[in-house]
Amino acid sequence: MKKQIVLAFLVFSSMLNGFTQTRSNFPSIDIESRSMVSSADEVPFWMQMNQQGIYDSKDSFQQLFLLGLTSQESNKEINKVQLTYGLLAAGRVSDHSDFQLVNYWGRVNWKNWYIHMGAKPEPVFGNGLSLTNGNLFLSNNARPMPRVGFGTNDFQLFQSGWLSRFAFDFEYNEYFFNDDRYVEDANLHHKRLDVKYTFLPKWELSVGLDHWVFWGGVSPTLGKIPGWEDYFRYITGRVGGDSAPSIDQANVAGNQLGQYLVSITNRGEHNHWKFYWQHLWEDRSGIQLENAPDGLWGIMWHRKTESYPLLEAMVVEYTNTRDQSGEYHKHRPDPENSDYEIGEGRDNYFTHGVYRSGFVSYNRMMGLPLFIPAIGEDGISTGFSNTRLWGIHQGMSGWLSEDIEWKSWLTYSKHYGNYGAEYDSPKSWLSVAAQVGYLVPNSHWQVKAKVAYDDGSVLDSGFGAELRLLYAF
Repeated sequence: MKKQIVLAFLVFSSMLNGFTQTRSNFPSIDIESRSMVSSADEVPFWMQMNQQGIYDSKDSFQQLFLLGLTSQESNKEINKVQLTYGLLAAGRVSDHSDFQLVNYWGRVNWKNWYIHMGAKPEPVFGNGLSLTNGNLFLSNNARPMPRVGFGTNDFQLFQSGWLSRFAFDFEYNEYFFNDDRYVEDANLHHKRLDVKYTFLPKWELSVGLDHWVFWGGVSPTLGKIPGWEDYFRYITGRVGGDSAPSIDQANVAGNQLGQYLVSITNRGEHNHWKFYWQHLWEDRSGIQLENAPDGLWGIMWHRKTESYPLLEAMVVEYTNTRDQSGEYHKHRPDPENSDYEIGEGRDNYFTHGVYRSGFVSYNRMMGLPLFIPAIGEDGISTGFSNTRLWGIHQGMSGWLSEDIEWKSWLTYSKHYGNYGAEYDSPKSWLSVAAQVGYLVPNSHWQVKAKVAYDDGSVLDSGFGAELRLLYAF
């Protein structure tokens, strides 16, 4: 909590400094009210997922009040330092009333580069229609974690000769956890590099590597885990040092995981297409594609027009995590031959023997929302009891008139438990939702109404409804 307060103070100081620059840099301000009701004890999937963790999953009635403040985007064509910042505060009235400082961030931008500090949500992908927000590891499903880092604001082009067909996008971050976790004061390292190649006019191929590492902290069973003194080991994937837990000395330092990123984009005159594949890995077997069936496959389409078409955008995604490099990991099938081992499987995605809370922020999965953490009696995540699943998802949006926008989401999945702890039979899950938004003419008001329905054995089955009132200054 101390880290959060210090970061928030520094960000607010930067924001106040930005206010004093020019009137043209004055931020946009949004005030919003949300009223939500559910027929079941749990909130329907598409009411609570990808909402930055502002809803309580167990309250059947919730009233929220939100205040958002966001600066103008930086202009990379301007050859001077620019400041951008944002804030989102949310108050919730329910059986578990709460106040959250959801976002608080500031960035110093120069041309296409930035230095970042604070907790910032991910850019919305595909008009908010995606199950994953276009990223298996980092959607907007959980409350954003505070971080410090640097990177590029967009793809940075090489300037000369044949290299001008290439561009790169890069970020380097250190995240800090403020929530209650099994390992206290743990950190999360992240770096990503994408290289884009324009192979035809309006056609682009992007290939990238996304790397994450849980490191440091204090474990209730292992005590203090090496921190900055082993930082180079963590970020380079080396074996743990002499003072590291035995699992790190036998494998690599920290909890190392990541994904390969591949996409093809067509920026046509009237239609924008993106085809993407993301392959996740937890260890060497995944890096070597022994779990090749697992990952995310997606298509995003957006119509580029100044009119208001009935169908404007669509996202279709399929995800699978059942293979996990096979059923066995270091298995000894012959009791008389203890040296004979088979298998590098049971990858058990987003979980770890040391960092047992898993890939969560405030008890919500930070990436794929179909991974739902198990919560212990102390209210702390114990990881995921179901990591083997497949799911298919479709989201669509369009306009009924120039003032009325519609969206729909449909997700179907099957869940199998974990290797060694399989369900007796797969659990099926269906979640659907629809939303209508009305832009009140000649005013700053928006009204949105949403209904949702869940059916299956993963969460409680039932209906939900939500009404949002938004005023934008």
